[in-house]
Amino acid sequence: MERKEFLAQLGLGAAFVLTAGCFGSCKKDSTAAAADTMVDFTLDLTAPANAALATNGGYVVSNEVVVAKNNAGAYVAATQTCSHQGFKQITLSNNEWACSVHGARFSLAGVGLNENGSKGLKIYNTTLTGNSLRVFS
Repeated sequence: MERKEFLAQLGLGAAFVLTAGCFGSCKKDSTAAAADTMVDFTLDLTAPANAALATNGGYVVSNEVVVAKNNAGAYVAATQTCSHQGFKQITLSNNEWACSVHGARFSLAGVGLNENGSKGLKIYNTTLTGNSLRVFS
């Protein structure tokens, strides 16, 4: 039996059932991808909520971005969403980005440091002006 004959015998209903699971869900969500790359906000470093940024190794999470002060005293920022399986568990640990769910590790530049981190991590720019820290794409 040829493929064409087989599909004809199945009928339209069966063909729909076989393909229905893909309608609307087989493409990338471009809105989510755009939201992940479009970041622009400012943190007041004198605000109590940002007190952790006064210490090297400290970090805060704002707007689904982890903003940290590395061991050298520079401000760095990365997406909170791990590229391994999409969990929002990225933190700063031992001067590198880490995901607590599966152990993915990334350099401060977003380069994967182990197999679970092989896809890399989205990094954002930071600019300090007085007590205002801007985080942006």
